[in-house]
Amino acid sequence: MSTSTSHPDLSGRRVVVPGGTGAVGEGVVRAYLAAGADVVVPTRSQERADEFRHVLGDAAGDRLHLVAHDYTTFPGAAQLADEMERRLGGVDDVVAPIGGWWAGKPLWEIDENDWQSAFVGLASTHMAVLRAFLPKLSTHGTYTLIVGASALTPVPGSGLVSMEQAALLMMRRVAEAELTGPRRVHALILGPVSTRVTGTEAPDWVSADQVGAIAVAAAASEARSQEFRLGNRAEADQALAHLQAGQPARTGTVVTVSTMEPKDGRREDLVALLAELAPRIRAEPGCLRYTVHRTHGEADGPLLVIQEFTSIEGFREHSKTVAGQIPRLAALLAKPPAPPALFEPVLQ
Repeated sequence: MSTSTSHPDLSGRRVVVPGGTGAVGEGVVRAYLAAGADVVVPTRSQERADEFRHVLGDAAGDRLHLVAHDYTTFPGAAQLADEMERRLGGVDDVVAPIGGWWAGKPLWEIDENDWQSAFVGLASTHMAVLRAFLPKLSTHGTYTLIVGASALTPVPGSGLVSMEQAALLMMRRVAEAELTGPRRVHALILGPVSTRVTGTEAPDWVSADQVGAIAVAAAASEARSQEFRLGNRAEADQALAHLQAGQPARTGTVVTVSTMEPKDGRREDLVALLAELAPRIRAEPGCLRYTVHRTHGEADGPLLVIQEFTSIEGFREHSKTVAGQIPRLAALLAKPPAPPALFEPVLQ
């Protein structure tokens, strides 16, 4: 995945990767360099720049531009964008794997320092970079935001991260709605990633090289603005294959709706079973939503189960996973469980 033969030719492309010295950012930097692009990576210090050049080894060459610069403020990001124009004459792509992690407290126990560092600080940095660079992108340029799956799924004890990542996805969507012309704003939504830092080679994890290859392919393909959900290696392979074929990745979600009418006196048992299944269903790679509803104001009566999946393939995998639970559900229902109504997007 990281060899030059697997990447399109982006010779002459001018790219900036804030956060590029991180473990995921390294994969992005390597991919763009392998594709022939000029890559600017801002770092905290010259010492950090020298360390990163050593990490890249032979991949680091004349097209890698390491700049000691603080881009985390509005003025700092604007200065970096101006400096890039002076050095390279413009900017074609921005890939922003700017991240951080925070954990340990429920929302009602956070203090102002937690809020400022885990939400305000990171969100402000992303906003500063986007507002500085998006207007400077070339006609067919791309801005690619990289976030984690916590943007879509709440992580107890790390709620500030989930909130901040969700806010960034909305920032991307607003930018897409406000842009005119062929420039694109993408998001890569990552599950677990194998990097040199994690030292983990789980067979289903996305690799940092895959993340970089998809960012490069999205820039080269001129695919419309979209969000690529890369929860596992298979999803990453699928996204890359579609981009390389010149087709948009299949990122449209599907929603399923099931009506469950409990037997007399078994409603609480049914609710308990659905609650038992909830954590494992929500943990499935393709699951975006699993909620159970009742008719407003009615303590009895049927339940409505609403689920959302990243794709029809994700829903099919879910169906296989829960097939063994159907007898338990059927024992609590007044009628045999019917296949859920399946809805696909018409407008996104």
